[in-house]
Amino acid sequence: MILKNLDESVKKYEIVCTDPPWSQTKGGLRKTRPNQTKELDYPTLTIEGIVEHQRKVIDNLATDNHTVFMWTIDKFLPQTECFMNELGYKLHARIIWDKENGIAPAFTIRYSHEYLLWFYRGRMTPIATEQRGKFTTVLREKATKHSKKPVCFYEFIEALYPQQPKLEMYARSIREGWDIWGNEITE
Repeated sequence: MILKNLDESVKKYEIVCTDPPWSQTKGGLRKTRPNQTKELDYPTLTIEGIVEHQRKVIDNLATDNHTVFMWTIDKFLPQTECFMNELGYKLHARIIWDKENGIAPAFTIRYSHEYLLWFYRGRMTPIATEQRGKFTTVLREKATKHSKKPVCFYEFIEALYPQQPKLEMYARSIREGWDIWGNEITE
């Protein structure tokens, strides 16, 4: 199901995955992409805007006890943990996505990871019994397209929580078994 807004839903979600459009720009312009601008190819949100969306999830879309998997990068890691704590979430784990490639800002080291933060509010939703201890805090899959999340991420969530209703916020594509919300959804 594609949700049209975050203000109301008859369905409540135990699992919410979110990849907020953090307010940032692309790295330096490259000779290999002379027509590229520094602006991202999609609209971004301030931290306040992201917090407002998360409040709507709490108020309208989530069960009292729910889990949030939120994507972030080094630049926003402290702020993400801080505002989620202020919204009443507890951090369970910091998971790393090893992209096996990445950008080298200021021509220094290559940033080849993103963080997937595992939060919960209320009582933590237990994972599937047969999945206990099967995963590590590192997901490995080569990045394919800017901001596209790895397939192994979805498989990870589906293995841990096979029966729970799942919502992906800021989604870009439809995935079977998930409800989605976003302004860039393609079939």
